[in-house]
Amino acid sequence: MSAKPEKLSFWKKSAYGAGGFAENFFHNALNIMATPFLNIGFGVSPALVSLAMTIPRVWDAITDPIMGLVSDNFRSRFGRRRPFVFIGGILTAMAFAGIWWIPQGLGEYGTFFAFLAMLLLYYTVFTVFVVPYLALGFEMTPDYNERTRVMSYRSFFSTAAGFAMNWLFWLTQREIFDGIVDGMRWVGIGCGIVLAIAAMVPALFVKEVHRPKPEELPSRDKGWGFIASIKGTLSTRPFLLVVAACVSVIIGVLAVMQVGMYLNIFYVAAGDQPLASTIQGIAGSCYQVTALLTVPLVVWLGTRLGKKRALMAILSLGILGSLSSWFTFTPAMPYLQIASLFFSAPAITGLWILAPAMIADVCDYDDDRNGRRREGMFGAAYGWFTKIGGSLALLVSGWLLVATGFNVSLEAGQSPETLVAMRAIISLVPAFFFGLAIFVISRYPITEDMANEIRQRLGR
Repeated sequence: MSAKPEKLSFWKKSAYGAGGFAENFFHNALNIMATPFLNIGFGVSPALVSLAMTIPRVWDAITDPIMGLVSDNFRSRFGRRRPFVFIGGILTAMAFAGIWWIPQGLGEYGTFFAFLAMLLLYYTVFTVFVVPYLALGFEMTPDYNERTRVMSYRSFFSTAAGFAMNWLFWLTQREIFDGIVDGMRWVGIGCGIVLAIAAMVPALFVKEVHRPKPEELPSRDKGWGFIASIKGTLSTRPFLLVVAACVSVIIGVLAVMQVGMYLNIFYVAAGDQPLASTIQGIAGSCYQVTALLTVPLVVWLGTRLGKKRALMAILSLGILGSLSSWFTFTPAMPYLQIASLFFSAPAITGLWILAPAMIADVCDYDDDRNGRRREGMFGAAYGWFTKIGGSLALLVSGWLLVATGFNVSLEAGQSPETLVAMRAIISLVPAFFFGLAIFVISRYPITEDMANEIRQRLGR
């Protein structure tokens, strides 16, 4: 029987969690700002922006698993993961700062292709950072509950990034900038510097778990082919269930993000963009504060109820928050929408803590059945599916906005039918996908007892 694993120190978990700030910002800042930046600043159709955000996911289908396999089999004096986290984090921060400097005057389609080219570069270097970063977290500890705590630190810093992102639009509206394009260019440079620092912290201060040299490994662990590794990862049912739940929530939330932003600008704020940016900043900040306060509750529920039951209970709050937005998005009380966030924030926070902790258990489950340690490949698949979910959501969001009849040239003069359609979308679509995620995760088979039995068989 293996000894009970030691608890990780506060500083080690904090160092790993700091990378979550960069990870979340890299993931979602573009999702928030790409449409207003290109639509309001360049006149590019929201549908074209959504298409540009979706195309790189095809490229990710190649780069993510390659990076996973490379990370799993790489050897250096600095470890398997940390060199890629360090280099990839710096390059992604530089690409983030540069993506907002596409030239003006190219026309709608010229701007579309220039932005797309920058996106392909950006997501390539992001893969170099995020796949090893996720794998690093999966293998930090074999303890069932300590994995939840590790991911809670990642979630804490990720939530802090969300707090900052909610003020990006507000920052671009300051008088020192000449509109949203000029504002986002300089704000992007400042963000890039902060993100580079955050991304380097786990690479510098998290010590990797010792991995024997290839010749010292049992024959079952000496390596495996690229295609076989992908097939093995994608045939692991518990992993697919967790990923399906994550993608469901991502689609439900992000698909309505642009509709919600435009509803705030042209309905709640009656076309007053500075006011809308303030509403978004304050509401987003309240969301992030609620999410931060929720982190200890999620950890407590996860260790008391088990990850599966805790996640199902927390996701149900997302349904309530979503449905309530029909009543809380109103020009009569612009800040009433904050009330809906008190339900949705815990749901999303719980998902980003518990789902990666469940995937860490899946890595042991896979090793027990197939004799393979492939945290990198699971991290790659998890990262790709969440990115494709986000991009599909953005693709849908552009078409949803167009389908409501929204016309940016009408500004605050949108038709009553358009406004009703926009309100229905932001309340019903996320509720449906939260419900779907609950259904999917109810099929997840790994319990705490099963995880501990697996760990003992593996001698971890």
